[in-house]
Amino acid sequence: MPNLNFAKEHGTEAFIGQQQKRIKLLEAMIADFDDGRSRSFYCKSATLLDLAALENSVDKAIQKVKTDNIKPNDTKTRARILKGILSGIAPA
Repeated sequence: MPNLNFAKEHGTEAFIGQQQKRIKLLEAMIADFDDGRSRSFYCKSATLLDLAALENSVDKAIQKVKTDNIKPNDTKTRARILKGILSGIAPA
C-alpha cells in the first residue's frame, strides 16, 4: 500500500525514480557489504526502509569502513557494520 499511495501522491515518474535509487543502493550493499549470507536482509531493507534513512545508512557504513580501515576482503566485518546500522533504524 505505501508504494501505491506514493505513486498516487507523487506520480509514477517519481515512484520509478525512487525505485531506481533503491536498486542502486541494493547493488552497492551487495557489492561492498555482502558476506554471502546477507543478501536477503539487504533486499528486505532496500524494500521496506525509508529511502533517505537507507541512503544515510549506506553512507554511514562506508564512512565507518574507511575510518576503521577495514580491508576490502574482510566481508564479515563490513557486513556486520552495515547490518548493525540498518538494524538500528528498522521499524519495530
